[in-house]
Amino acid sequence: MALAVVLLQLADTPMRLATVMVLLSLAEITDLLDGWLARRWKVTSEWGAMLDPYADAMGRLIVYWAFACAGLTFPVVPLVMALRDVTVSYCRIIWSKQGGSVGAQWSGKVKAVVQGAGAFVLLLATTIGPWLGDPSGLTVRASTSWLVIGVTILSGVDYARRAVELMANGSDARA
Repeated sequence: MALAVVLLQLADTPMRLATVMVLLSLAEITDLLDGWLARRWKVTSEWGAMLDPYADAMGRLIVYWAFACAGLTFPVVPLVMALRDVTVSYCRIIWSKQGGSVGAQWSGKVKAVVQGAGAFVLLLATTIGPWLGDPSGLTVRASTSWLVIGVTILSGVDYARRAVELMANGSDARA
């Protein structure tokens, strides 16, 4: 949330960029560490397992919504992310009712990496763009936005496919 406030309320200065970079880095680092540390310190819980994907989704949605408001990505990107996350939530309900594992699929992990890395690229597009022959960074932003959209959709389709298989088979299709 702080990232959105800084990005949308402060003037476009190098200090704003640095602050947003620090906040984005902290969000990504804590996302990477939370589950790993919980398992390592043996402090996992069913609540943590359920709330972690929610917190991750809300954090990324806020980041990409702020980016869309600031003109750093297409407005459709956070919409696609929200639709995918709602779809995955319902797929997990189906998996649970069918007795399957509700853990993250590999496609979800790939999606998280692409969305996380994509946020940095979108934020730095005007810096990266000139190195790639794109002085304004618009092509970098458009390409990154489309990549995030595509990977997000593919991940949602992967989860939906598994839910349909479970409903058809009545068992854990991953087993």
